[in-house]
Parts: sequence; structure tokens; C-alpha cells
Amino acid sequence: MFPCNESEKLYKRLSIKYFLILFFLIMNKMIYLCAAAALTLASCSNDETVEVAQQKGISFRAVTGLNTRASEVTTANLSALKVTAFWDKNNNKYDGFDTEVDYVKDGGVFNSAVSKFWPKDENEVLSFTAFSDNWTGTKTITDKNTISVAGVKIAGTVADQKDMVYVTGVTGTKAVNETNGVQLTLGHALSQIQISAKSDNTVYTYQVKGIRISNVDGEADFNVVNGTWSNNAANDQIYEVKYATPVTLNGTAQSIMEQKPDNGTNYSDNLMLLPQAGATTAWDVENDKTNTNKGTYISVLLKIKKGTENVFPAEGDDTYGWVAVPASFTWEKGNKYVYTLDFTNGAGRVDPVTPGPDVKPQPDGKDPDKGDKILGDPIKFTVTVTPWNPTDNGINM
Repeated sequence: MFPCNESEKLYKRLSIKYFLILFFLIMNKMIYLCAAAALTLASCSNDETVEVAQQKGISFRAVTGLNTRASEVTTANLSALKVTAFWDKNNNKYDGFDTEVDYVKDGGVFNSAVSKFWPKDENEVLSFTAFSDNWTGTKTITDKNTISVAGVKIAGTVADQKDMVYVTGVTGTKAVNETNGVQLTLGHALSQIQISAKSDNTVYTYQVKGIRISNVDGEADFNVVNGTWSNNAANDQIYEVKYATPVTLNGTAQSIMEQKPDNGTNYSDNLMLLPQAGATTAWDVENDKTNTNKGTYISVLLKIKKGTENVFPAEGDDTYGWVAVPASFTWEKGNKYVYTLDFTNGAGRVDPVTPGPDVKPQPDGKDPDKGDKILGDPIKFTVTVTPWNPTDNGINM
């Protein structure tokens, strides 16, 4: 038996010892648990990173029309798109497409600055709308069924006119399109206009240095969903091309638009104009000689000679004047219209508004006045309509 005080001392020492042992056991277990939790969190984080990295961003294959003009948008020269994606099931914008997303071509592939991914459900359907990046006007993109462009304007200078292309309502899923992309077949929203000319006349020589189309619409609104133009305005626009080297007409129809080289090939720099709101009203040459009602017509800047003798304009060594032919225009989007003027039996009438400074009408000069006949019968013309058919080429983006 220990004395009472010795027993108390022994009890206290044992209590402290057991307390320390228990404390260290608890601390070691807590450290282990914390380490295990940290490893688990790191593992989850790595799994998520790998999952995102293995996804492919939404991609597209873009196709546009045949190339007939140097500045026309084609599959080969398409360099940028503005894309919006929608949930097909409810028409609302898809995540990350609150505003249009820019895709830029890099080595034949189109990439956005931040990749956009498909929904996790591989069968979830998305709908896409895409524009070339050269559109004028103001876009309104509310949902899949409410897409429009207001106030689309055509540049007054032909060289600055743009081929505006678009597509809407194209659908795709991750299951079908993640690997090869969604094919976008873009259509032309405008009409392409080319003026050609010919003359089988062996007595008179015609040299051309420009063309003009007068009093057509220059501004309108475009409904992207149904592909229609409306609210056509600025319907007195004049689009004119003049060039330095004259084109001498012969019996074979040839373009009298300005010729521009592109990759070693010459292209006609044709007009890109708005589809007109129905058939336009042609200039009434008999009852409105000076065209106060602003009827539509085509003019050609030319010089007519008979041997060495000036016929029109009648005076000057190297003078040119505008001659005109009335024409009613019915243009639809996506079509190319070629107007072939035949000067074999006549040269039309003097331009009713702006004949040019070299034209000197009587009595002070020797030329006919505005709206008057120049030579022989009226100019005859034919119209050829060619659709811009898509070519089967692919672009990934």
C-alpha cells in the first residue's frame, strides 16, 4: 500500500501520460484524413480538366457560290464568319452565344478566340445562323425565329460593294457533327449585275469607257428567317463605273465592266445591288424625255466614230458621252443578271440627266439633246439569269 500522497502523485503521472498518448493518436488520424481529402479533391479536379480537354469545339464546313467577280465571297476566300447558336427545342440562344461569335480562318480552319462546346447530351439539337463579316445595317437577333438586318445600304462606289452571304436554320448535334463539323451552305443576299455589249456594225466603231445604272433601290431591310427584303428606300440611286482603257466592241458579246486582276485572272468588277421591290418602272423615253419621273435605265460611256470622223460626241479628239437605254429591272437575291446590249443597228438615246461635259447639244454644238436619238434604231438587249450555285468544297471552323 502506498501512502495517500504517493498514490495521488502516481495517478496524476499516469493520467498525463495517457492523455498525451491519446492526443497524439487523434492528431495522427486527423492528419491522415486531411491528406486523403486533399488527394481526393486533386483527383476530382484532374478528372474535370481531362474531360474538358477531350471535347471538340463546335465546328463548321462552309460552302458558297461560284466565283464570277474578284470581290465575290467564295469558299476559297471566305475568311471570317459571325455565328449565333440556338437551342433548337426552345429557340433561345445557346450558352456562350449571347452575342455573335467571331470565327477567323487560320490555315484553312476557322477558330474562335474562346472555344464553344456542344451540350453534354450528344443528341441535343442546336440551330445555327451565320453571316459573312461584311454586312452593313443593324442586326437584331432575338431568338431562332426573330433575326433581321435593318438599313442595309449598298456602297455608291462599285469597288466598295460587298457580297453579303448568310445562312440560318442549320441544325446539328454532338453525336453527328462533333468530328466533321456542321456544313453551312451560305447563300448570296444580293443580286449581281453585269453589263456586256456587242456590235456587228462594220461602218461604225464603238469604244466604251464606263457604265451606269440609274434610279434603283439603295437601302432596305432583310428578314433573315424567311429570306425576304422589305422597306426598300433611297430608290433614286445611281451606280457608275468609269475606267481608263476603252473596250472596243465587236461581234462577240463581252463585259464592259471594269476588269480587275485576281490571282492572274481578270474578273469583271460587277455590281452587287439590292433585289428590287418588284419590277422597276423603266424610263418613258416618249413621254418623259428628261426622265423627271426617275424611271430606270442603263447608260454606257462611249465614243462612236465612222472611220476617222467623230459621230458622238461630234467634236473633240478623244471625247466620250453617255448613251442610254430604258430598262425595267426584276432582281432576286442570289441571282446574277447579265444585260447584253447590241449596238449593231443603233446607239440608243442621249442620257436624260447627265450626258457628260463632252456632249454639246444644238444649237451651240452638234450633238442631240438629252433623251434624243443618237444613231439609227434603239439599242436592243437581252438578259441572262444565272444562279450562284454552291461548289462542293469544305472548310472546318
